[in-house]
Order: sequence, then C-alpha cells, then structure tokens
Amino acid sequence: MKTNNMSKKSLVGSYTIPQGLQNELAQEYKENDSISSQDLKNNINQNDYQKKRFERKIDLESTQSYKKLMEQRAFERDEFRVKKLIKEKEANGEQAKLLPRKRKKRWDVTPEEWQKQQTSVSDLVLKEKVPIINGIPLNNNVLNKILPSGYRIVPPPPDYKPLDPSLAPDITEAPPDYYVPPSEEGNQIIARNTEYSGVPLKEVDMKYFGKLVQPDKASGHQTNEQKNELEILSLLLKIKNGSLRSRKHSLRKLIASSRKYGPKLLFNQILPILLEPSLDIQERHLLVKVIGRILFQLDDLVRPYTDKILIVISPLLIDENFTMRLEAREIISSLSKAAGLSNMISNLRPDLDHVDEYIRNITSRVFAIVANTLGLVNFFPFLKAVIKSKKNWMARHTGVKIIQQLCVMLGGGNGSSILPYLPQLIELLKPVLSDEMLQVRTMAASTVAQLAESVKPYGIESFESILEPAWIGLKKHRGKGLASFLKCIGAVIPLMVHDPNYEEYSNYYTKELMYVITREFQSPDNDMKIAILTILANLPMSKSLFTKYDTEVVQPFFKFFWNRRIATDSQQLSRLVVDTTTQLALSFEFLDILEMIVLFTKDENENLRKMSLEAINKMIITGKDELIGLDSHLEARLVDGILFAFQEQTMQQNIYLQAFGTVVKTLGIRVKPHMNSIISTILYRLKNKSSEVRQQSSDLITTIAPVIKICSENDEQILLKLVLILYESLGEVYPEVLGSILNSLYACIDSIDKTSLYLMLNPSLNQILPTLTPILKNRHEKVQEASVKLVGLIAKKNAETINAKEWMRICFEMLDMLKSTKKRIRIAANRTFGYIAKTIGPQDVLAMLLNNLRVQERQLRVCTAVAIGIVAETCEPFTVLPALMNEYRIPDKNVQNGLLKALSFLFEYIQGDMIKDYLYAITPLLENALTDRDLVHRQTAAAVIRHMALNCIGLTNDGYFDVFIHYLNLLLPNIFITSPHVISRVLESLDALRLVLGNGTYTNYVWAGLFHPARKVRAPYWKMYNAAYVQNSDTLVPYYPRIDKLPDESNFNYEIEELDIFL
Repeated sequence: MKTNNMSKKSLVGSYTIPQGLQNELAQEYKENDSISSQDLKNNINQNDYQKKRFERKIDLESTQSYKKLMEQRAFERDEFRVKKLIKEKEANGEQAKLLPRKRKKRWDVTPEEWQKQQTSVSDLVLKEKVPIINGIPLNNNVLNKILPSGYRIVPPPPDYKPLDPSLAPDITEAPPDYYVPPSEEGNQIIARNTEYSGVPLKEVDMKYFGKLVQPDKASGHQTNEQKNELEILSLLLKIKNGSLRSRKHSLRKLIASSRKYGPKLLFNQILPILLEPSLDIQERHLLVKVIGRILFQLDDLVRPYTDKILIVISPLLIDENFTMRLEAREIISSLSKAAGLSNMISNLRPDLDHVDEYIRNITSRVFAIVANTLGLVNFFPFLKAVIKSKKNWMARHTGVKIIQQLCVMLGGGNGSSILPYLPQLIELLKPVLSDEMLQVRTMAASTVAQLAESVKPYGIESFESILEPAWIGLKKHRGKGLASFLKCIGAVIPLMVHDPNYEEYSNYYTKELMYVITREFQSPDNDMKIAILTILANLPMSKSLFTKYDTEVVQPFFKFFWNRRIATDSQQLSRLVVDTTTQLALSFEFLDILEMIVLFTKDENENLRKMSLEAINKMIITGKDELIGLDSHLEARLVDGILFAFQEQTMQQNIYLQAFGTVVKTLGIRVKPHMNSIISTILYRLKNKSSEVRQQSSDLITTIAPVIKICSENDEQILLKLVLILYESLGEVYPEVLGSILNSLYACIDSIDKTSLYLMLNPSLNQILPTLTPILKNRHEKVQEASVKLVGLIAKKNAETINAKEWMRICFEMLDMLKSTKKRIRIAANRTFGYIAKTIGPQDVLAMLLNNLRVQERQLRVCTAVAIGIVAETCEPFTVLPALMNEYRIPDKNVQNGLLKALSFLFEYIQGDMIKDYLYAITPLLENALTDRDLVHRQTAAAVIRHMALNCIGLTNDGYFDVFIHYLNLLLPNIFITSPHVISRVLESLDALRLVLGNGTYTNYVWAGLFHPARKVRAPYWKMYNAAYVQNSDTLVPYYPRIDKLPDESNFNYEIEELDIFL
C-alpha cells in the first residue's frame, strides 16, 4: 500500500505515456492498419507455387482403381505432350494462316433478300426475350411438352402497351414519389444470426457448416449417420472458431468418439475444409492437429482413405511454416504405419511420373518419409525399380529426388542412419549420372553431393566408384549441369581428407577441380557462383598444393567476387563470399588477404563496405592468432578503414558495431595510438540529431569500455569524462537510446576501479542513483533491464556512500519490476535485491518483500519468493529464516505458499554443509505444510524437501537420518494423489530421500505395496521401485527379500547357496 501512495504523490515525470492510452493507440493501429490484416499476411507468405495445393480436388464419394488411375495419368501425359508440341509450333511461326474475310457490299443483296432481312428484325427481338436454359429456348412449344396439362397463357391487360426498345424512355412520365434506395437490413439479419452455440460463423464457414445453422425441420426422422454428421460438424466448428476451453473439450470428445463416427464421416467433413484457401495459419494448424490425433485412434481403418489424406496433407511438407512441415511429416509417418508399405506405394505410384512438377516434388517428399518410417531395407526394391525405369524419365527423376529428400531429412548430424545403406544408394545413383536426360543427370549429381554432405566425414570408400562417372559428367556439361557436377565432386573431396589412404586422390582432384572453378569465376549465372563459393569454402587448399596461389586463386577470386555488383545483388552471395574469403585467408596468407579487404572499407559503395566489415569480423574471430604478425602500418589502415566505414554508414546496422568491437578487443593495448580519434568520433555522434546514430554510439561505448580501461594504464580520466557525458545524456527521450546510454554507463562504471569510484565527484554515485529513480518507472523493457542492472552494480561496488533511505526508496520502485513479463528483467531485479540487502541489512528489505507476498497476482508472489531466496543466500540463512517462520503463522494461503516457495529457492541456492544446521529448525514448519489439506502446500513442501535432501547427500551423518525418515513418513501417504503436478513433485522428493537414506531403508517402505491386491495401490509403489531400479539397480541387490521356502510348498527349497556371498 505504501508503494501505491508513493507512486501517486511522485512529482517526477514519467518518460512514457499511460498504459491505458498506449493500449488504445495499439488497438486503433491494429484496426486501421491494412497490413495487419491476417488475410493479407497469409497471401504475402504464400507464393504461387504453394497455392497450387488449392487447385487439387478430392472426390470423397468415388474411388478409382489402380488401373484407372494409371490410364488417367497416361492420358494426362499425352495431353501435356500435345499441348507442348502446339506451343512449340506457335513459337516457331507455324500456326495456321487465316484466310482474309471477304467484305460484303451493299449491291450484293437483292431486293427480295433485303425485304426478308427487314421483316425478320421483329422476330429476332422476340427470340432474344425468350429465356434459354442449358441451350434450350423456353418457347411455347417446349413449355407445352415440359409442363403438365392444365396450364394456360394469361392474356396481357387490355391497356398494356409494350415499350418500343428502339425509343429512349420518357423521363417526364416518371411517378412523383421520391426514390427509396434498396435496404440492406436482410443482409444484416443474416449476418447477425450466423453463429452456433455461441461460436461465430464466418461467411466462408457457411459452405461447410451451413447445416448447423439451418437444421432439418424433420429432426425426428434423421438417421444415425445424419446425427453423427451434425455432431462432427459442431465439434469441428468449436475446434476451429471456439474459445480455448471449448476447443480443448471438443477435441477430446472428437478423438474419444472417432472410432464410433468412423473414418468416412470424419474425413468427409475435415478434408474439404483443409482445402479451403481462406483458412488462416492457426485454423489450419488446429485441423491438422485433429487429423493427427484421429489417425492414432482409427489405426488401420484409414487405409481406404490414404490417397485422400495424402492429397490434403502432403502439400504442407513445403509450407513456409516450419511447425506445419513437422506436423505434416508426423501425420504421414503415422499414416504409413497404419496403412502399410504396399498400400502407400499403390496410392503414390501414379504420381511418380505426373506431368506437373509440383506433384512429383511432394510425392518424392512423401516417399522419403515412408521409407524412413517403414525402413529403408523394405523400400529399396521399389526404389531400385523406379530409378531403373525405362518408360518415362520423370519417374527416374522422382526416384532420385526421393534419395535427395532422405538425405535432407536424415542430414545435419543424423547422416549416420544412412551409412549402413550408403553402398546400395551409390549403386542406385551411379548409372543415373550418365542418363540420357539432362534433368535426371543434374538431379543425380545434386543428390550425390547431398549424400556426401550428410555422411561427412565418413563413407569415402563407397563414393570411390562414383568418382569416374562424375568426373566424366563434369567435362561434358555446361551451365546448370556443370554446377551440379561441381557440387558433386566438391562434396566428395572433403571426405578424402579424413582418410589418409586417399590423400593422393584428394590432392589430385583438388588441383584439377580448381582449374575448372577458376575458369568459371567469370560465369554470370548465380547458381554457378553459389556452387563455386560453396565448394571453395570446403576444399582442402594449402600453399604447398598451390605454389602460385596468389596469381592462380586469390587475385582471380577478388577480381570477380569482390565487386559492387556481388555486394548489392544478393545477400546469400555476399554471405558466401565472406565465408570463402575467411577460408582462403586461413589456407593461404592471412595478413595479405586482410590487407586486400581493408581497401574495400573506404569504397564509395556502402554495400561493399559492409561486406568488407563482415569479412574482417569473421576473419579476426576465426584467426585471432594470425594477428600476431600485424605490422603498425596495416594496423593503422585497419583501424582507420573501420572508423571510416563506421562514420559513413547511412543505415545503422549491427555489423558495423560487431566489427568495430571485434577489432578493438582483439588488438587490445595496440589501439592506444588510435583511441583519441575513436573517442572523438563517438562523442561527436552522441550529439547527432538521429536517434539511431546516438544509440549506436552508446552501444559502441558499451563494447569498447574494457579496452579503454586497458589503454588508459591506470589513468581513468577518459572513463570518468565518458561517465559525465553519459550522465548528462540521461534526459534522452527515445527509450531505445536511453537503454543504450544506461548500458554504456554500466560498462564504464564497471571498468573503473573501486577506489576511483569513491573519489569520483562529477558526477558522484550519490548523484547518479537519485537520477535513476524516475527512470525505473519507464515501461520500456530495455530501459527497465538496463536501469535495474546499473542500480545493482552501484549497490555491489559502492553502496556504503549512499543513505539507507535512498536504497529503500529504490527497493520500493523496483517492486514493480517483479511484475515484468520478461524473465531477464525479473532476474536482474532479484539480484539487485540481494546486493541491496547485503549493503543495508536484510531486515528492511525482507519486511518489504514479505508484505509483497499478500498480493493476489501469482507471478509477483513467485518472483518475491525468489528475491527472498537470493537475500537469504547473500546475507546467510540465519538472518532470514526466523522472519520467514514467524510470517508462516499468518493464516493466509497466499502468504504461506509464497513462504514455502521462498524456502524452496533458499535451500536450492545454499550448499548442503550449511543446510544441515537448519534441518531440525525447519522440520515443524514442513510437518505442518505436509499435513495441510491444501494440495499446493504439500506440493511446495515436497519441493523444499527435495532441495534439502539433494544438497545434503554425503554431507550428513547418522544423527540427521531420523529427520529424513520423518520426512519420508510424512511424504509417503501422498503417493496416491492423482493431480499430475503434485505427484511429480512428491515422487521427485522421494527419489531425493532415497539417495540420502540409501536403498535399504527406502525399499523397506516399498516391498509391502508392490504386491497389494488393489491395482490402484500397486501402481504408485511400482513407480517408486522402477525409479530406484533405473538409477541404482546394482545397489538394490543386497536388499531384495530372501525367499527360501513358501508356506504352501514346504517340500520345495528355493535357496541357491552359490549366490550367497560371505565376507
């Protein structure tokens, strides 16, 4: 309550607008901003290639046989071939020549024909007024045949005069009444009523859920199938558009009743909705989740619907959203297990050689998932047949792409799962490298490259057989084909480096490949450039292998790749150029290449300057040791070039800051001659009109403050001046800039010695701290975190010179930080509480934190409990525990739960040799908590016991065992609790007690429950035993119960003397 009063009376202005006004502005912006429209965002995220999935149609009623499907695909291929031929003819100018139309003359018509044409005009007008349905004019003769007898034509009124269509209407005869515009009330009524059971219905949803809004009037005569259909639609609508609570309930109900409804009804309703183009990302995610859950329930019942499910789910494998791709992969994997390999192959086989590349692409991805799920061994015969197919090159292309997708799926550190099958895969790909079709050869070479990257650094023995056909293909191809074969050879060469038997092969192919690469440096094709740069970054190059590396490799590379066009065109290309340059520098002469790059830091093109800074940053991070030989001339040029690029930037980007910081930190004391120019540049930019420039300059101070300390050599005047300038800049109005200034102030104060801080007068820390008090009220996250860290630093380094009342004022301001949504701000606030408590003593800080435990907000209470734990760790537990135990007597559940959490954090932070002194003191409190009716009390008390027991392992003697046995007796009855959160904490604490007491004492509590007649009693005891068996199975052996004879079987003796061990 004090904090609220203080905040109300505060006369210090806040740097932010009120929260309510900020929320209103944000809502207004969201409503008015057209870009924030979800539909527009979805359209932006989807390209035309991905939108092809909406063109696919599914017929849920009819099913086609495998033979008909294959005939249909053959017809589609023939149709595609004919259309292609027609387009080629049109392109070649062989289109049919049209005869010129003969113009008609007035004198070609005879008088009789002229009269006939005039008399037929009125008949033509009559015919035009006759309605035409499906090409049939509904005249009198047709209507007499269609309609039953009894109908007659109503004669027009006697005063009716039809209007002459050739005359314009007479507006003077219009009625005197005013014009009433058409009303839209009917539309509003329809829109107002489009909801079902409180769940809103969109216009698009009416197409699928319209039956719910307009149910059949004769509902009593509905069949069971119709009722089930309406139930499914109702549940799907709640899942799609309902609230979180109704969505979860409906999803559980739908999954539980899935076998009752059957696959036909379920998929008839779900699959068409998923093909709707207007679905947003969340709705699609929810419906895909429904299909995934249903598949587990239906199991083999989904087999007849495999093709329909694949039509809907397989396009999601190339979705922009990574989560959607993972979900689609899991669903297809589950479908493969349920349907079986033969069923999946029969449904996917017709699409292997489909004319549309889009369908072949997703088919290859589905086959890769099927092969990975059901085993490559079972899939190899089919894959071999596909790749050896002579009927159509598209099937071979798709077969090769299946292997490529397998490599993509199992690559990235998981290539070891492909290694056992590597020889078979290579044998399949070897003949395809010399295929008659260019597309197949290109795909085969790319797949070999992908395969080599997946199994790197193993498997060179398997790739040896493929080197010769790949090298022959390299010599025969140009353009994109050559790029693929370059990738193929370039990916295999790094495998040779890891096997000493292939060292000669590696050197030969590297030299030969480099001749081809240097020849293609001047290629204008982007694919070729990407291939070249990727290969160069991985080739094992050295000075001994290329004696004339400067003229043969480095200079041509800089000539064709370090230019303005490469830097401006593509980010991918510029990133690859930077990586390749770093690799060349490490392979050849580091300082020579660094000197060549420094030239570009003063180029007129900003993109080229940026690319040079990226290269310098990466080179220095990777090869710090190479800078030992850096001479003073190159050092001056390097610092000058980076300083020039930093000053001339028009768009403030992070790479400038990173490169500057990397160079200055790496050079260290050698930057001293250039420090004055660096600091003058920073101070000049700190007064710039642009907020981005000021922010970047402040961030640069944060980065180089430790280096300034090193270069000053015990003369800290520069840092003290920077502190003064930054202190004067604390009136910054932009929160991002203010946060950077606070961070730079933190770095400067942290770099100053403690003795210098005592003597610092302008400004002193006594001046800085009151200035931070109003800044703590700023609601910007960066400002909050920076200001709290700075307060913590002052409390840590120089707290004695500041009045205790000022620290308490700071503590009250910081209480609001515990409500922050960002975890790092709460962590910083908790640490600062510990520093302040260490300075002024824990009593005042603890009293304030204990009052905070009485609030209703759970997150605030948890953070307060953490802060109390940190205070206890900083100021020793004996200063805090009496107050906590006294406060526990308050009959308030929130306060008691908060105190138990604080005890949990307290015993988690401190060591076991300190905990054992407080075991007996804390036992009555824990005893009360473990016997309380509130589940949360028992859950938190179990967590306290767990931390105490784990920290006391090996540090307590037999004198403390009675305490832990007492805890075990209190905890054991709680193993029958069904709440998942509580039982998990209880089992964890029981495991911790087992480790302290040993398995002998612990298992005496377990044996009796393992063989209890009631299953619900046995289950928790078996959980306890299984956990002990998994963790300490060897130590359980001496404590197993000895069974030599059974009462009912006195004639049998089960004793095995050989297993007895006597010491």
